[in-house]
Amino acid sequence: MAVILKTIAGHGRRIVNSCLLALCLVLFGFIQTSSGHAELVDRIVALVNDDIILQTDLDQALKPLRRNLKQQGYSEAQQRAFLADKRPAVLEKLINDKLTDQQAKRLDIEVADKEITATIDRIKNLNKLSDDELRHMLEMDGINFDKYREELKEQLLRQKLVNWEVKSKIVITDADVRAYYEKNADRYKGKVQYHLRHILLKVRDGDSESQRQQLYQLMQKIQERLKAGEDFAQLAVVYSEASSAEKGGDLGIFESRLLAKPIRDALEGLEKGQITKILDTEFGYQIFYVEEVIHTGGKSIEEAKGEIEDKLYADVVNQKFQSWLKDLRQRAHVEILE
Repeated sequence: MAVILKTIAGHGRRIVNSCLLALCLVLFGFIQTSSGHAELVDRIVALVNDDIILQTDLDQALKPLRRNLKQQGYSEAQQRAFLADKRPAVLEKLINDKLTDQQAKRLDIEVADKEITATIDRIKNLNKLSDDELRHMLEMDGINFDKYREELKEQLLRQKLVNWEVKSKIVITDADVRAYYEKNADRYKGKVQYHLRHILLKVRDGDSESQRQQLYQLMQKIQERLKAGEDFAQLAVVYSEASSAEKGGDLGIFESRLLAKPIRDALEGLEKGQITKILDTEFGYQIFYVEEVIHTGGKSIEEAKGEIEDKLYADVVNQKFQSWLKDLRQRAHVEILE
């Protein structure tokens, strides 16, 4: 099985990379078997400055995807097709990880063993795992514990690099927080519930326009008496044709979003003790009385400030990191070998 390698043109670093590539071909490409035949044991899939990414690195990165596909019952052919589709994105991530690791080395960013141990302890505490249970879970996933520590070390290195290159340059102002709060006001208002009473004058099938007009005029008189200060519950007992009349028109508590839109719109902005306009509904003419307005789950800007800062910070970090990574990639020599 042959490995076709692209010629690395240019001078300087490219010459160095060509030499490195040739050396790696000897070290990683082929071994001589006892029968005298050459067998491919690994191959280079990408050059990243003076480092290489091997096929085994890519296979290891694809391993969790392969395992999940197998558990979901995908056939071997389906697994191969899916992994082939995901391969370029996974390789791109390996390249970006390699670039960030190289930058961390340039800046002399290091991770001590005690930092790795502390991170593992936090993971165990968060998931309520003993040391043996964690090791057993890793073994089930085919991960060596020493390899796990090494992967955590790389993650912590990248985290420190992001802190150094990106996070330290981000400032979230009070104006940023207020703008986000106002833009997402619906998220922080919480739920609004209404304790309602109503008076219903039924419009029946076959009622003439004259009869409907008489009902409406009666409702107008009831409305005037309510505005003059008469008790809503007492008038509901006397006039309402709803089953709730004997309870003074008491309907109970309703969440605003679950009410019919005409009723919801009529209640908008009303406070305890106020009434709606006369509504022409499918049941007849109705007036609603706000017994109580209940606000639940809402947050003031002061209460939401920490949450909003975290959200804005994470968004800016991601944007700046992607921009920083793009610039790092443009300044690097990266070659993907098919």
